[in-house]
Amino acid sequence: MKNKKRCQLLHSDGLLRVRRTACHVFCFSLYLLLLSGLISCVNVKYVAIDQFVPAAYPLPEGLSIAVLNNLSPYNVSISDKGLHRYSCDGDSLMEHVAQAFADAGIFAEVVVLDSCLYPVGDTIYHLLTPREVDRLCDTLDVDLLYVCDYGCITSWGPEADDGDRKFYLASHVYASGRTTPTHSFIIDGEWRRGTYRTQLEVARWLRRSYPELARRAAECFAPHWETCDRSFYSGTAYNLREATVCVNDGDWEGAYQLWQRQAQKKNPRQRLISLYNQALYHEMNDSLDLALRLLDEADTYTTDTTAIDSTLLQLWYEADVRIGEFPYTDHQRIVDYRSLLHQRQKDVLRLMMTDKSE
Repeated sequence: MKNKKRCQLLHSDGLLRVRRTACHVFCFSLYLLLLSGLISCVNVKYVAIDQFVPAAYPLPEGLSIAVLNNLSPYNVSISDKGLHRYSCDGDSLMEHVAQAFADAGIFAEVVVLDSCLYPVGDTIYHLLTPREVDRLCDTLDVDLLYVCDYGCITSWGPEADDGDRKFYLASHVYASGRTTPTHSFIIDGEWRRGTYRTQLEVARWLRRSYPELARRAAECFAPHWETCDRSFYSGTAYNLREATVCVNDGDWEGAYQLWQRQAQKKNPRQRLISLYNQALYHEMNDSLDLALRLLDEADTYTTDTTAIDSTLLQLWYEADVRIGEFPYTDHQRIVDYRSLLHQRQKDVLRLMMTDKSE
């Protein structure tokens, strides 16, 4: 399955820090740095690609589902630490979710019940009991219930109308005869900056987020396109510089030829860089086994095989900071890319099994 070749450069040079310990050591280090810069300056860039990925929660075909509103009415709550929560409008959000399910063709029938399940003013978080699930499935004549239990926009800033915003949606899927939900998940978005003068403008911004929330909910149950980032090496060397231009223009064949030329260099790191970049080319052409072999060969040229602490990596991921901004070793980059390719192999296998079942 071909990756959709929509590419855009997202990241530029990383940082290099030099600590001065003694005058002669600093001068010698500066000399080496300048010398290496004259030879070739290497940096890491990122490219965005679209991949077709399997559903996170695949379901059998021919099922019917009811979309239910279990959200508290719209309100604004403000904490003493400057955290503002704007509750979603359940009626409008449920209509968007039901439409997204119908457009995706996931279910044989989609029923929407946008009125709140609990009395207005009841802000307590409820899970459906098995008896309630059986009654609703029988009344609505459906196999599954998709229940939105919690949805809000969180704003972090000194004022309610000025700050970074992020949406959250917590949902459960119920089936008749089960004592617990079949699926439980949380959908969250990226922090976005925005300034709004009135609560009406905040409510309008909130409603504009509903289509994205609904699309993300539907993607949990159906294969879909997903944008992800891949890193590659660039630099001042002619082959690397021109290959970056080719990647930016979507000319992967041209970039591959230039990376092959760079692999003929005698410098071990230049060969590592070329092999790593060639692995990206083969991933774009769905030759994952060949890409993995090239990464294994590239790893033989690494000099620093120290692994970064997993706890520290997790903190970086949670901070939404690119790895290229940290002292990331070539070996660690290869290890992480290898892990991504192994996961991609599993995803492709799941997609092939889904195609055969259809």
